[in-house]
Amino acid sequence: MPSSPAPPALRLRLSLLPLPPHSLPPSHRYASFSPSITPRTLAARPCPLSFRRGGPLPLRAAQGEAVSEGAAWPDGSEEELQRLLELLPGELRQRVETHPELPALVEVVMDLGRPPLARFPSGDFLLSHRPISFDDLQHATSQVGDFGADNRAGISRTLHRISAIRNRKGVIVGLTCRVGRAVPGSANLLQDLVKDGGSLLLIGPPGVGKTTVIREIARMLADDYKKRVMIVDTSNEIGGDGDIPHPGIGNARRLQVPNQDMQHKVLIEAVENHMPQAIVIDEIGTKLEAMAASTIAQRGIQLVATAHGVTIENLIMNPSLEMLVGGIQSVTLGDEEASRRGVQKTVLERKGPSTFTCAAEIVSKTELRVHRSLESTVDALLAGKAPNVEIRKLGPKGLVQEVSVQKEQSHIGLYEDATQFEGDSLRIARRSLDSAFNLDSADGHIEKSDEAESSLNLYAYGAVLDLRVDCLASH
Repeated sequence: MPSSPAPPALRLRLSLLPLPPHSLPPSHRYASFSPSITPRTLAARPCPLSFRRGGPLPLRAAQGEAVSEGAAWPDGSEEELQRLLELLPGELRQRVETHPELPALVEVVMDLGRPPLARFPSGDFLLSHRPISFDDLQHATSQVGDFGADNRAGISRTLHRISAIRNRKGVIVGLTCRVGRAVPGSANLLQDLVKDGGSLLLIGPPGVGKTTVIREIARMLADDYKKRVMIVDTSNEIGGDGDIPHPGIGNARRLQVPNQDMQHKVLIEAVENHMPQAIVIDEIGTKLEAMAASTIAQRGIQLVATAHGVTIENLIMNPSLEMLVGGIQSVTLGDEEASRRGVQKTVLERKGPSTFTCAAEIVSKTELRVHRSLESTVDALLAGKAPNVEIRKLGPKGLVQEVSVQKEQSHIGLYEDATQFEGDSLRIARRSLDSAFNLDSADGHIEKSDEAESSLNLYAYGAVLDLRVDCLASH
């Protein structure tokens, strides 16, 4: 009977670091230890709180700070909020003003024939059992500016947004009165990227705070770094409604867009007429706008923009916005090259340079996932690999509490199990991308190297053990 092959040679490296005996969440048990993370920082984790109607005040307001009864209002925010509340009938306004979470108000919803609602971080609050009438809606719309083609209006020199719902005849039958706030320090997590001068793309779902962050970045560029900043303000959300912009943008200048379809033309106009060093734009959503942004970036101007999405993969699979990440193309390889790479003959590759240098996925108002090299992230995703990403979190006092580098997934267990786990995860990611571009399954994209290196941190009994296993597989 032939003898079994010798087990792989192992090289072990053990290092001990002092650590208080606190239990750590699973997300830290397998993460590579970064020099920027101290043991005290890892042990201190924010405790999530759950809220219910009538319960304690929420500890996460719009700026991630604690809100309690009698808490001080940010400068000017109380006066601006009162201007929004003036849109409500007297009875409803009094109900909102007596609510203990008033400084954290998110929006007020008024629909014809339905009771009005005020939305707070803790949930919806019923303002009245009396249904909204046409007179109530007329009272509110008479105090705001004109509604544009996007059915949005505002209140002069405030950041509030009033969005209308119309019936088939064009009559307004519902209003969403959303509170807008300028939150100083909301871009602290991105200050180093803004200072470096590279173009920055912010990605996140609606309501996560993209506009608040980009407004603070515009102020930071103009006031702190003394740059010539032009804001292309499509819906007047960044600089507020009216001819005089909101002081929240600092010394940055603002170009209003008469029609949303003309946003790409205003972008080019800003570059050609006003010699900006940085351009800020909210909500790139069409291919024309993406092309205009690409043109601006190629002229050496720092570009800061937002786009709807959750992750970078959403942009890659969006035909209108894929140009922001360099564009995606299908490439057919020769037999020799496909064999050398160990992949199938048809693969996806980045078409050209990315419009933006780096990108940030906004997870919440206090957490970001930063991709320092957007091109490297896109290349890794197209190759079926996990990209490098920095997870940044904001502490309760507005300071950066944690910065960690999450690299390719570490694997635990037998080498065969780890390889199978890696292959399955990457194949799932590859299939989602291939299906979006109508390619065949690309299992061959995942290369299995003869040399596999894995790093594992174990936290036990007050000590950190950094165990590095180098496995040299013999064939």
